[in-house]
Amino acid sequence: IAGMPWYDSLVHSFATAGTGGFSTRNLSIAAYESPAIEVIITLFMLIFSINFALYFLLLCGKVHQALRSDELRFFLAVVAFSTLLISINIWPMYPADGSAVRHAAFQVGSIISTTGFATADFAQWPVFGQMLLVILMFTGACAGSTSGGIKVSRILLLGKLLHREIKKILHPKHISVITVDGQLVEDRVVSSAAAYMVAYMILLLGGATLLAW
Repeated sequence: IAGMPWYDSLVHSFATAGTGGFSTRNLSIAAYESPAIEVIITLFMLIFSINFALYFLLLCGKVHQALRSDELRFFLAVVAFSTLLISINIWPMYPADGSAVRHAAFQVGSIISTTGFATADFAQWPVFGQMLLVILMFTGACAGSTSGGIKVSRILLLGKLLHREIKKILHPKHISVITVDGQLVEDRVVSSAAAYMVAYMILLLGGATLLAW
């Protein structure tokens, strides 16, 4: 409908749904020079970045329960805030026709979902925008989606753990529990998320060291 050839649209549909990023063009999505195509793929990269369990709740008619998901709210907030910051950062590089917002939204969706499509050479963007995209690449999208990365659910858990530990330092007698979606999270789950993060960082730093060598 947006003008992409039939075979290309089929391939890019599968690549978007699987957040795999395979493209039939060397320039990726930039080759089509179509804002409509970019908007469609941006939307569906984000759709497939959301926990599929929430779609099951929607199919069961539990819309309110799905929308109350802490992970979903945190993920959408990260996407919106990152898109806003990068749009402001790259605004001088693009005409004031909304293309800066479009490119920022596409790259944020592509990076955080670990899809890997591209519409612009973000290596030419200011360092702030590049750094934010690198952070999003490691963050990843929601658990239970087709994306990779650490997953925002673990980031959310560790953020709440940090908040609890700071409270304990300031108020030693304070009793605090970690909850997600209004339910208590067991300490073993939090410990598992922390251990995963430590292992992830060790492998990352070790791999970077070997690559540098």
